[in-house]
Amino acid sequence: MTRSLPLGFALVAGAVLLSGCPQVTYENPGSVQASADWSDTDIREAADKLGASLAEYVEKDNEIAGAASKPAILALSIKRKTDRHLNTDIIIERIQTAVLKSGKVKFIDGKTRPDLDAEYAYMASGRVDPKTQKAPGRQTGVDYVLVGEIENVRSRLPDKSVIDYYYITLKLTNVTSSEIVWKADTETKKHIVK
Repeated sequence: MTRSLPLGFALVAGAVLLSGCPQVTYENPGSVQASADWSDTDIREAADKLGASLAEYVEKDNEIAGAASKPAILALSIKRKTDRHLNTDIIIERIQTAVLKSGKVKFIDGKTRPDLDAEYAYMASGRVDPKTQKAPGRQTGVDYVLVGEIENVRSRLPDKSVIDYYYITLKLTNVTSSEIVWKADTETKKHIVK
C-alpha cells in the first residue's frame, strides 16, 4: 500500500530543501572587489605590479638577457611579517607566470625537491628499467633567488574606522656574488569604515 503526501506538504518540504542551498554566481577574476580583508584584488594588483617590474628587468639586464643559456631563478617565498593570514603563494605564482613570458629566464621548482628525492630513491631501488632510470646529480643549479616580505600596519582612527596598510618588498639576489640585482616594492592602503 502506497501513501502519497499532500501537495502542500511536498511544496513546503521542497522549499525548505532548496532554501539551504547556496546561490552561486560567477565573477570575472579581474573585477575589482572592495574588501576589508586582504582580497583577491589586492593580491592581483600587487603581484601584477611586481611581476611586470621583474619581467622588465630580466628583459633589459645585460647579464640576464645576454646570457648564453637562460639563467635559473629559484622563487623561495614571501615571508609574512604580519599577524594576518595572507596567501603569499599566489603572489609568487603570478610573478613567475609574468616573468616566464619574457623567455629570458627559467624557474627552478624548489617545492618538488623532496618528491624528486623520493623518486630518485625509488628509481635506484631496482624496480625501474635501467634504460629509463634517472639519477640525482643532474638538476640545474640556480643563478638567482627571489625572496620577499609582506608587512602590515593597522591604525585605529578616532571615528572608529581603521587604516590597514600593506607593504610588500621583493628582491632578486645573485647566488654567486650575493648582490641584490633587482628590488621592487608595492603598497596597499585601505580605509575601513565600520
